[in-house]
Amino acid sequence: MEEQVVVIYAGVNGYLDPIPVDRVRPFEHGLLSLLRTQHADILDAIRETRDLDDATAGKLKAVVDQYARTFA
Repeated sequence: MEEQVVVIYAGVNGYLDPIPVDRVRPFEHGLLSLLRTQHADILDAIRETRDLDDATAGKLKAVVDQYARTFA
């Protein structure tokens, strides 16, 4: 569920808008891999609270912003 929240977050906040459709899946896979390996605390917080509170959303935004800038 927490991974779905992350992907939906990226979509509704416009991170997928500039990406060609055929590159959306690689973007999602890369983002989720980054979160699993380097930011598991964000996924854990979403899973444990079943919520995306302001603190967790702020952390997620920072990670997605950085990843979106470097996605090639």
